This record gives sequence, structure tokens and C-alpha cells, in this order.
Amino acid sequence: MTKVSKKTLPENKIGLYVDEFWRAVTLLESKDEVRAFFRDIITSTERVMLAKRLQIAKRLYNGDSYFSIKKELNVTAATIASVSRWLDSFGAGYRTVIPRLEAASHKKRLANAWRGNSGAKLLAGATALGASAIHKKIVASRKRRSAQLNQLV
Repeated sequence: MTKVSKKTLPENKIGLYVDEFWRAVTLLESKDEVRAFFRDIITSTERVMLAKRLQIAKRLYNGDSYFSIKKELNVTAATIASVSRWLDSFGAGYRTVIPRLEAASHKKRLANAWRGNSGAKLLAGATALGASAIHKKIVASRKRRSAQLNQLV
């Protein structure tokens, strides 16, 4: 676990510094900016530690067992219990971000599934336009092809 320096700061200064940290984070406008900022401000070990905590919270939120979390993430039961207590007692941040992450992940999986899949694109287009509009487009397309063939003859 990361430790705070033994050289303490006055409480009012700590509050100001922490507030400025949060303001700095909210000023970042893209994933690349966030990544660059956190690469500058925390160590690679701290990044992994935070990423694991998020994954533990996400899996607990989704009802995974301690055993599967421990096995998958190579963490101790004590670490899982610590995140679980935090998630149960406070956890508003986790409860805000986890559904958003899952929604974004779902959208990305859908986009990847449709990439290069003409059938999926057709289905998506049909859903968006409605069956009658698709039928009209198919009929119009057939008429155009038929007219083009008649011109060739």
C-alpha cells in the first residue's frame, strides 16, 4: 500500500492541494490527456494497483465470487475484502463509473461486431429505417437495375 510522507502538511494546505488535484483531473479533455497526466503523477506500480482495485470493484458489483476475483486478478482475499468494504460503505464513485464503463464497453463491442459485417450493417440499417422503408429502397433499386439493363439491350 502506498504511504504518505512522514513530513506532514497543515490540514488546510492538504485540502487545498487535494482540491487542486481534482480540478486538474476535471480539466483534462481526452483519454490521451488523462493517460499522460497520470503517467506523470503516479508510478507504474500505483497505476496497476488502481487498475486492480477498479477491476475488483467492478467484479464485486457484478456479483463475482472472491475466488474468481482472486484467481483472475492475482490479489489476496484481504485486498478484495478491503475494496468490498469501501464499495459497501461509500462507493459512490465506483457505482457511478462502473455502469458507464460497461455501457461504453458494450458500445465498443457492438461497433467491432459490425465492422466489416455487411449483414449486421444491413440489419442495423433496416432497424433504423423500418421495414417498409427498406422494402421501398429494394424495389427502387430493382427498378433502376432493370432500367439500366433495358438500356443496354
